[in-house]
Amino acid sequence: MKIRVCALWFGCLVSLCGCGETDNLPRTVKAEGIVLLDGSPIDGASIVFAETAGEYYARGFSDDSGRFSLDAFESKRGAVPGSYKVTVSKTVTVENSVNQKQLKSMAEDAEHAATGGEDANVSWVNDLPPKYANFTTSGIEVTIPEDGTEQIKIELTLKK
Repeated sequence: MKIRVCALWFGCLVSLCGCGETDNLPRTVKAEGIVLLDGSPIDGASIVFAETAGEYYARGFSDDSGRFSLDAFESKRGAVPGSYKVTVSKTVTVENSVNQKQLKSMAEDAEHAATGGEDANVSWVNDLPPKYANFTTSGIEVTIPEDGTEQIKIELTLKK
């Protein structure tokens, strides 16, 4: 009987206090937008926001219409309001062909295959201009307002 009362009391205490991992996390807001390359939506892009103060990150993936939604935490939707630097990349699988430019790459792929069991004739590359995959070279800065936004527009270009 005493064990049942203790278990009941513990259950009530847990329900009153909550088990939420999100209780100690900062407030997040809706942060959604679109990513385009020369005016066309990018499907399957990885978008990463890094707060300029360096404290928070948020990430998302674009759908076939280029739309994305950012999340800063696994247990909580949205992003922390603030100013961010942004990277955009899109990883695609390519089959290697034998030519002089790729001999070094094939050697590296062979080493990778030997250690990781992967196919040496397959590699992964960023399908977008490389400058957008680095916070220092992307040139993309976005501010997420205190009340959130659904209007983030990231426009990439193939031009240098």
